Amino acid sequence: MPKLVLFDIDETILHSDGVGRRAMQAALTTVLGRDIDAAGHNFSGKTDPQICFELLGALGYEDVFIEQQLPSVFNEYLSVLEHEIARASSYRLHRGVSALIDALSKDERCRLALLTGNIESGARLKLRPFDLNRHFPCGAFGSDAADRLKLPEIAHKRAHKTFEGVDFSREDIVVIGDAVNDVLCAKGYGVTSVVTCTGRTSRDELIALSPDYLFESLEDTDSVCRAIFA
Repeated sequence: MPKLVLFDIDETILHSDGVGRRAMQAALTTVLGRDIDAAGHNFSGKTDPQICFELLGALGYEDVFIEQQLPSVFNEYLSVLEHEIARASSYRLHRGVSALIDALSKDERCRLALLTGNIESGARLKLRPFDLNRHFPCGAFGSDAADRLKLPEIAHKRAHKTFEGVDFSREDIVVIGDAVNDVLCAKGYGVTSVVTCTGRTSRDELIALSPDYLFESLEDTDSVCRAIFA
């Protein structure tokens, strides 16, 4: 049975150069009509809705009000995000990612999908400059659930529909990420975690979570593929 390989985006596939943070701060500021400072907030491994709830909740806004603002916030966010990506000075793929995705996309032993806290439209915008969307026909996104731990099950069900005739078991699923929540969501769903130290989470923090496989980067394609297909 083929493996279902679920890729995170920010700091796993690409170095985002802060485009999402800047776009979210600008969108919240515009919609709320007041300065929103996201500079010191930890975005790593979180969904876009979760980030909004945390930032606005800390300012005293009620959850019901925040929920009502999300459509407007995300509409503004997407507009700003596209601009931020176009003007970013170091928006790039992490080392080895292009080769790894290319190798996996050609391997009949696996199918690729996304598992990311980005809302889907934002995820697609982030991957577009590198022509990577063609490799990921489906996935689970922050627009599906604010709780990152719910996304593996959503991705699993969506993959069943997308890849007809392939019945993935949990033993066939691999989550590739860089943050605490990538490991936790994999463990919570009983699937394999492959973690790279290319994000903001320290190596020691990741080791403490006991992921199934830990790499400094995804640069060694052969080693990462051996972990995926183990």
